[in-house]
Amino acid sequence: MKISWRLIGFGVAAYVLFLLITLPAELVLPRLQKQGVMATGVSGSIWKGQAAALQINRLPLGHVDWNVQVLRLFTGKLTVAIHAKRDDGALQGAISVGFGKRIDIQQLQGSMPIASLGGLGLPGGWQGNVQFNLSMLQLENNWPVAARGTVSAVNLIGPANQPTSIGDFRVEFNGESAKDGLTGTLTSAGNGPFDANGTLRLQPNRNYLIDATVATRPGAPPQVANALQYLGPPDTQGRRTLSMAGSL
Repeated sequence: MKISWRLIGFGVAAYVLFLLITLPAELVLPRLQKQGVMATGVSGSIWKGQAAALQINRLPLGHVDWNVQVLRLFTGKLTVAIHAKRDDGALQGAISVGFGKRIDIQQLQGSMPIASLGGLGLPGGWQGNVQFNLSMLQLENNWPVAARGTVSAVNLIGPANQPTSIGDFRVEFNGESAKDGLTGTLTSAGNGPFDANGTLRLQPNRNYLIDATVATRPGAPPQVANALQYLGPPDTQGRRTLSMAGSL
């Protein structure tokens, strides 16, 4: 009887594929701790599963469901649709990773409390929520290099040494990237005490720059109006120049 090596090879490949598809996620995720992935309550497979609590690079996401889009593997990218839910927020989107260092995120939507983002380098002592509505976000070395959509800070209260309600702010990105950094248009939103317009630039060296003009709105608390006096004299329209820089 002649042996069909092609048939044997197909059977072996099918068996390996079956093992990969059904590989329990609880065997894989613990091996990713060196990459900053911490998970508990893991169930399902590496292709479709969930974790009761998942933390990535000190960012606590809460309960997470994931689903690997298998057909995208033929394009040379691993794409995973995720949905994360916490008691105080939720995020969803599709994350794609190729052979390079770039990470592409599509349709990132949701809201997280600012306090939960402290592990990313944001200053502590602030309260409020960050809302994401980005159709596209590109990261290189875990730093934004291109984006399209808006990121909003809602019900912002701070700083820690003198907490004051300063309202809502929004940064809009147009999808363009440049060698000197990612730039978004910064505006005030809602009915907060400030009227602000300017830009936010995220530079490749992980520095940020804020250049804006700020004025108080009618009815702003006295402490808010007094704080603006440290920015210098206003122009003819009552606006003052605000410049801030730092690193994350």
